[in-house]
Amino acid sequence: MARDRERRCSYVVLADRVTGSPVELRQLASYLSGLGLHEVDVVVLDPSPTPELAATSRVLRWVGRHVAVTPEHRTQTGAIDIVRAALAVAKCEKVIVAAEDVRYTPQAIGQLCDLLDLHEVVEPQDYLDPLPWWGGIDAGRILLQRGVEPQPDHGVTFGFRRTAVRSLRTLAAAHVHDDQPRRLSAVGAEVYAAPEVFVKRQPGAFDEWLTTRARQASDDFALPVKTAFFFSLMPMLLLLAVLGDIRLAGAFAGVIAFASVALALRGRTGASAFFPLRSVLFAPLWVLERSVSVYWALYRKMRGTDLDDARVAASAGEPSPSRLTMTQ
Repeated sequence: MARDRERRCSYVVLADRVTGSPVELRQLASYLSGLGLHEVDVVVLDPSPTPELAATSRVLRWVGRHVAVTPEHRTQTGAIDIVRAALAVAKCEKVIVAAEDVRYTPQAIGQLCDLLDLHEVVEPQDYLDPLPWWGGIDAGRILLQRGVEPQPDHGVTFGFRRTAVRSLRTLAAAHVHDDQPRRLSAVGAEVYAAPEVFVKRQPGAFDEWLTTRARQASDDFALPVKTAFFFSLMPMLLLLAVLGDIRLAGAFAGVIAFASVALALRGRTGASAFFPLRSVLFAPLWVLERSVSVYWALYRKMRGTDLDDARVAASAGEPSPSRLTMTQ
């Protein structure tokens, strides 16, 4: 116990994807073993079915505490509540929660821990490396968001102080979605955006990226102005093309593209070392993608698809669709 108190923070990672891939599992273990050398209490939350836990434990138990996800870590729909799970398994006052594709440096961990001395919840800025084309769309989204406000959206990692979050009586009733800092802010936590702290994220495969499109759009339903804007883009474009002129519709699309690139350029200020210049050119593609994904998300919500997916995953012992993505 004395050694736990000496550690700088607890690092909780939800391994809901790499446990099915021996290569990715070894890469995660190698990364986490390095964190253990820097006064970090490493905890791996594993939602794998019981028969697979022993196999993953043989690799992960050497880099930190390998903990199975229990029913107490899930909501009534079967989604994993990563905040409450981290509260239950962390031993240090300062807790960093991260998706399995996040790669902190010792410097970034130190920066986050220093900020947690001053704030209840801290969310750093993630960036993608390497950058495939679908990762470029996410990079365009990140830069556009930075150009509008410093608060990251759909981040894949954050830190919090246990005593501050534990005192939030309404946390259990709060809606669980991918954007955990937004969730904590909604129930009264003081959330500090740290756009000057950069944390690397490895892009997933294209099919994984595709499955998160509707989920991220659905999470943004909590922001009615933002969602209404994206709902209006396609109808406005079609209306201008039908009632007006194809050139007028093209001019409207050009204005949206120009504005998104300008905002992305603004967001790249102070982040040029982590986002190549070509990232800003993906911002209009993200606007196009989101203007389609909001309708996909609405269709899934009306059918209750997200809820059904969570229940099926929980009953099968599989990872919940509501994972930390980030993923964004």
